[in-house]
Amino acid sequence: MLIPKQKTPFLKDGIEVLHAKTNKWISEIEFIKIEQNFLKEMLSEHIISLCEMENFKTAKLFLNGVEHEGKLGAKLLADIQDHKMNLALLMENIYLKKEDDFRKKHEEIKIEIFNYIQNFKYIKEQVFKLVLHIMKKEKAQKLLSK
Repeated sequence: MLIPKQKTPFLKDGIEVLHAKTNKWISEIEFIKIEQNFLKEMLSEHIISLCEMENFKTAKLFLNGVEHEGKLGAKLLADIQDHKMNLALLMENIYLKKEDDFRKKHEEIKIEIFNYIQNFKYIKEQVFKLVLHIMKKEKAQKLLSK
């Protein structure tokens, strides 16, 4: 006769590890927010004015992408902070019956953060490529004008 698999208890150390991961996520999102502000400033104040028509549309698209990701990041940060608070309550044994729900929520947020970071890295890479392209063009034009 097979004995049904019992749920493993959510050990206090396990909760503390999840709580630490949540703190790390908050730190990552806050750093990305700084990077987003830098990219927005660079694009809006310095790059767009240097762009020719073909690159202007691309730069504007990237600027909109960075702004959109910023809004998503703010929502994600709020979700993470809410999750962190729930984990803290779980560590105090207040939410014992909801342990599985918090585990599921943690995994959902983990996936969201992974996707968010990957999307931001892609946008950042594209912005850097555009800036590099514009800088090389500008340098070539300066050399030609001498």
